[in-house]
Amino acid sequence: MRILTIIVGALLTILGVFSVANAGLSFLSLAFPIGVVLIIVGMVECFAYKRTVEDEENRHWVLIEGLTTFILGVVVLTGQLAADIAVPVVFGMWSMISGIRGFVIVTQVVEKKEKDIDFYWTVVVSALNLIVGVYTFFNLMLFHLSVLMILGVCFVVQGANVIKIGVDISYTKPELIKTKEEKIADAEAAAEEAHEEVKKAIKKARQARKGIKKAEESKEFHEMISEPIGETNSEEPEESKEE
Repeated sequence: MRILTIIVGALLTILGVFSVANAGLSFLSLAFPIGVVLIIVGMVECFAYKRTVEDEENRHWVLIEGLTTFILGVVVLTGQLAADIAVPVVFGMWSMISGIRGFVIVTQVVEKKEKDIDFYWTVVVSALNLIVGVYTFFNLMLFHLSVLMILGVCFVVQGANVIKIGVDISYTKPELIKTKEEKIADAEAAAEEAHEEVKKAIKKARQARKGIKKAEESKEFHEMISEPIGETNSEEPEESKEE
């Protein structure tokens, strides 16, 4: 699945380069290959999402993007996008949503303080997707690029994104062909991961116990409002009398 995802990402990138090279043609002349490639890419993303990353939320984002790409491919293949004016806007929305998804993932990474090469790659690709997506709405007012030129740029950026998804898929060697040393290493890694989970659970349990203790020591609202006025206030008249 890892190799297949990288291949379809490269295929989408090649389609983008081909679209840019043939920017003078109409969209309908390339609608069939574009629809087929989008359907293939969407299906591969839907099948590969469970093996992309360990974070469940990020997996679901990949699944959503795969479904969106698949549906867009079906729409193109069935001829529902015939007007050249609507094509850039639809694909621009597709690209823009992908960029927003990337920035949502970046926000989660920032919270976890795990900035690495994957972080900066996601930032760059998401920014490009967002810029291209927003530009499609103002194409007639700015450079007035052809439809296939805009789609080609979208496909190149999205292809790079799909290739990155394929690279993130970890290769798992079948148990049957693993050596003894590899099985021991896997077991040690699993034990270390379990140990980290136990430490996190203990920390959460301590915080929960502190919360329970604090809740037990706190007073109800009706108890606070029914308390008599403090002793300091009650002693003030006696002090004034002695003076």
